[in-house]
Amino acid sequence: MKKNYLLGLIVLGLISLSVYSTYAMFTSSVETNDIVSLSASTLPTNSEIVEYERLTIKSKEKKVIEYTVNNNTDNSLYYGVWYEMINPSSINDDIVIGKSEDTTSDTLGQLTTGSNVKVLFVIENKSSSNIVVNVGVGYSETSSLNLPTNRYLITEVYKESVLATEYIESLLSSNPTTMNNDDPDGNVRYMGANPNNYVSFNEELWRIIGVFDVASTYGGPTEKRLKIIRNDSIGNMVWDSGNVNDWTQASLQEYLNGDYYNSIDSISQNLIGDTYWNLGGTASFDSASNGLPSHFYGYERGTTVYSGRPTYWVGKIGLIYPSDYGYATSGGTTTNRASCLAKEMYNWDSSSYSDCKNNDYLYNSSSFQWTITPLSSSSRNVFRVRTTGSVLSNVALISLHSASPVLYLKSTVEITGGEGTSGNPYTLG
Repeated sequence: MKKNYLLGLIVLGLISLSVYSTYAMFTSSVETNDIVSLSASTLPTNSEIVEYERLTIKSKEKKVIEYTVNNNTDNSLYYGVWYEMINPSSINDDIVIGKSEDTTSDTLGQLTTGSNVKVLFVIENKSSSNIVVNVGVGYSETSSLNLPTNRYLITEVYKESVLATEYIESLLSSNPTTMNNDDPDGNVRYMGANPNNYVSFNEELWRIIGVFDVASTYGGPTEKRLKIIRNDSIGNMVWDSGNVNDWTQASLQEYLNGDYYNSIDSISQNLIGDTYWNLGGTASFDSASNGLPSHFYGYERGTTVYSGRPTYWVGKIGLIYPSDYGYATSGGTTTNRASCLAKEMYNWDSSSYSDCKNNDYLYNSSSFQWTITPLSSSSRNVFRVRTTGSVLSNVALISLHSASPVLYLKSTVEITGGEGTSGNPYTLG
């Protein structure tokens, strides 16, 4: 069999960035120019890297590169598009390389005789320095391409980065069964028994509660930020070892913002922003006239507290509010969402309202859950979500309640990929 084949023309198009981001899962539209022709080399027995281009990608620049590969030989060939980092010598979080979602062909596959493929792939440089990259195509008579050291096939799909808050808000209209914005301030939230609101944070599964207008300091301007909660609790803990319902001095607060915060990896720590947390409470919550999710939403942002207690706290890691739990329900076929939101959460343990808790991803049937909100008529009681689904208070010293960390990401955090499922959670950058 002939061992040397003359490959057809490889057309390399370096495409200037002219990107309009959409929210159809990070797709882009591009314009092409500067078409460059490269002549192919002959193919040895195993595989070969054909002539390639060395590219300089400027700081904050993105290039979309087009390869058209023709096989004009009389045999089928396997091909693969590859990259090699020159400066820096390896890829990092600030450098993204992947095949474009707009491409009609894969970056690796088989070419029958006389056929061709057109492939688009993207190199994005988010760093503060220029980078240098070699790009080319490998060919082989077999499906295995033996690339030299430091040359890697492009197999991942490039995802357009967008602000996390903008992307999540953009999903509202197309996801009416798992998202809502019907709280008093129109915050976009997830709801239901298991919505696709999973996100990877600290190499763990967390869940997105929603997008909220919050400040980072007392009296400071508000901005939209993503609020997330750890999917699993960190265990049963006392709210305060001194049995006092003051979150600013609570032992759980000190642990979450001390030892627990210090256990989070540095990349994830850098995504957390200081936040102004409202600490308002209530003494009345056991009827439809004072115990609905909308009532709690107002109490939490109010100034009704036990004598001497603060009404706010500025910090990084807190807990859910009772209203977060209430607005996370989608209701069900027997009791719909509107009926759940019109029922005091004190009585969500009623058998007639089981749809409310059972269709709420923040409900936990195996563990009581602490909230950050105090009972204003008591010096020591704090609201919690019970395993029965109702919202009641208990003393801060009790140790049989679980703690699930809650935090607000910085407003500049982006979603860089993923689909929001537990198996493919959103990724952040």
